[in-house]
Amino acid sequence: MTSEPRAALRPPETVPDAEGRPVVGLDMPAAGRALRLLFAAVAVWYRVDRDSRFDGAYFLRTVLCCVLVAVAYTVAYRLLSARLLDRVSPWTGTALFLLPSLLYPLDIGPAALHDGLGLYTLLGFVLCPLTRYAGAEVTALPALVTGRRRHRLYSPFNIADRAAIAFRTSPGGRWWTLAAVVTGCYFVAVWVLPLALVTGPVKDAVDGYEPPMWWSLVLLLPAACLALRARRAAPGPDRRTWALAALFLVCAIPAGTNVPDMLWGGIMLIGIVTAVVRGVRRLRRRTPAAG
Repeated sequence: MTSEPRAALRPPETVPDAEGRPVVGLDMPAAGRALRLLFAAVAVWYRVDRDSRFDGAYFLRTVLCCVLVAVAYTVAYRLLSARLLDRVSPWTGTALFLLPSLLYPLDIGPAALHDGLGLYTLLGFVLCPLTRYAGAEVTALPALVTGRRRHRLYSPFNIADRAAIAFRTSPGGRWWTLAAVVTGCYFVAVWVLPLALVTGPVKDAVDGYEPPMWWSLVLLLPAACLALRARRAAPGPDRRTWALAALFLVCAIPAGTNVPDMLWGGIMLIGIVTAVVRGVRRLRRRTPAAG
């Protein structure tokens, strides 16, 4: 068996598809990388502020659980990378790697395991923008450690990637500039700001302020711009890019300030449904027709 290409620490910024566009879930546009770097910085601040309140013994258990989670993910990635990920939908592949995150909401396992899993995910938040990988954060470390090539796997941040690609190919002008600025401000205000507001110093300074849920409605402006452009465009890659970006932005509205947690659940749900649908189709093709 031939070996797979090794994952470089500093790959090219984009690896275009057949149409010359970055592949969402694999390649990282500049705007998507900037958002991830900002989110990673705030997330590290949040974890340091939170973990500093743990006693020494609990912190050591958390680190040990993080190491065990990293080993488990690395082994799973090596096995699935060679045998499965190229055959299934990226939605399904992502769902497989995100399933362990259900341990926390289902209250399965000790608290140290939940915090260890969170610490491991934080490491992925940091590694993804540094290595310019736009896929699932939990696979960033395994791909780097095993040297296996990266696979197209999805992340909530892909909504920002999709929007960035759409605006980069937009015709420009005052309304397009305004829509792009509104989109950028939304992601910072609704993704990054809520995380900063729960850290000790900021929380005390703002007296428990939280961004209102209706802030998400500002996405209607850029979504409408992209949808209108897609409707007027001739069939082709640009039309598809703008239409998908508009759809993704609208889908982000119900998540409100629960981003990216709610979107992870959505990715898992789509992955499970996709796997079931494909499985049913294969069974139908294999089942002989009744005589």
